[in-house]
Amino acid sequence: MEKQVLKTKVLEIIEQNKDYLIEIGRNLYRMPETGFKEYETSAYVKQILEECGLIVSDGLAITGLKAKASGKKHEVNLALMGELDALIMPNHPNCHPQRGTFHGCGHHAQLTTILGVALALVKTGLISELDGDLSFIAVPAEEVIELDFRRELREQGKLFFISGKQEMIRLGVFDDVDMVLCSHAMGHKAEPYCWVGQSWNGIIFKTVEITGKASHAALAPDQGINALEAALCGMNNINAIRGSFRDDDHVRIHYIITKGGDNCNIVPDDVRMEFGVRAANIPAMNQVDERVDAALRLGAKAVGAEIKIANFGMDMPCRQSRMMGDIYMRNAEEILGEDKVEDISGVHRGSSTDCGDVASLIPLLHPNFGGFVGAVHSNDYDVVNEYAAYVVPAKLAAATAIDLLYGDAQQAKNLKAEFKPLFSSKEEYLEYAAKVISKI
Repeated sequence: MEKQVLKTKVLEIIEQNKDYLIEIGRNLYRMPETGFKEYETSAYVKQILEECGLIVSDGLAITGLKAKASGKKHEVNLALMGELDALIMPNHPNCHPQRGTFHGCGHHAQLTTILGVALALVKTGLISELDGDLSFIAVPAEEVIELDFRRELREQGKLFFISGKQEMIRLGVFDDVDMVLCSHAMGHKAEPYCWVGQSWNGIIFKTVEITGKASHAALAPDQGINALEAALCGMNNINAIRGSFRDDDHVRIHYIITKGGDNCNIVPDDVRMEFGVRAANIPAMNQVDERVDAALRLGAKAVGAEIKIANFGMDMPCRQSRMMGDIYMRNAEEILGEDKVEDISGVHRGSSTDCGDVASLIPLLHPNFGGFVGAVHSNDYDVVNEYAAYVVPAKLAAATAIDLLYGDAQQAKNLKAEFKPLFSSKEEYLEYAAKVISKI
């Protein structure tokens, strides 16, 4: 079958199944679960993949899934990836009534996308027209929340990394994958639309424990050591160095105090904090991480407090594959029209994603799509155009997969040949990550 004929047929199949895809999207929307707890979501995705005739490996990184479908040849394996988790958003009008959770990043639409591709290419048998394999991967815990729960999982030996893709890298889930196509909903456009090419910061997640000495805050303050003042000194030190960072490094430092003392009339002797240290590249991440640690230690030293700093998680900076992005954009222009496609390869976002860890090893594309309104992670974010959110991204992903794997998978082979990873191997990546992350 000629490639254009195959594309047209696959797009027609997705269109014919639009009501089913919207139903899948709605069902996933109603079962938001937080990271490493996505049991209901995982079971539902597994059910749909099995309906497509796939053998599904589950329980990967606790709740993750992987299924592989074979094409005519097996030199290239393209993974279609979606994220399983949701956010805790009890004030969202459509949050889960018992859990207080909501898909405030639209991850359920990502899952609908990969299931749409499975329905169109695997269930129909049309993957036999492609010269490469397709893997369907559902990944837990992209959002870094419920940190105490994740630390417990680590202490129990159930995981090392606190983010799903990193843990799946460690477990070898991506070992046979040559490139990854995923996507992410945005709230800028309600209509069918896509944005392609942006980059993201990396991040190091830190916990800080400051120990002082309790004493009566009014009767004997001289006999205490104020851990809260030590924290304030550290924060002031950090604020003093903010102006010294390079603009191109896109440095972000943000923190909260999770415990500031026990009573206002007792000198605080136990203060806890959580930090995010972000930058656009690894050298900047390492440098800022060291300077933040130094600022906090000097703050503790100034008042005579003890301090314990631990890095417990990280995401790598994320750079997308330009070559894969060009293929995706050509398909988007054909399917949606040029006015519905935006090249944002010059845009760098201060936020982070664990897609960066995958992209540091193999080519990855992470475009954005429409169908939503409101800012992500906000109480006004929601689906308003189900066709744009659930059907269109499946069409774009399927068409891109066909381009990559048709004709001896030459475009995929070219993509592999031109890709320059940040790390020469998974082992090198894991060695670096182990140096950054320390257990509490």
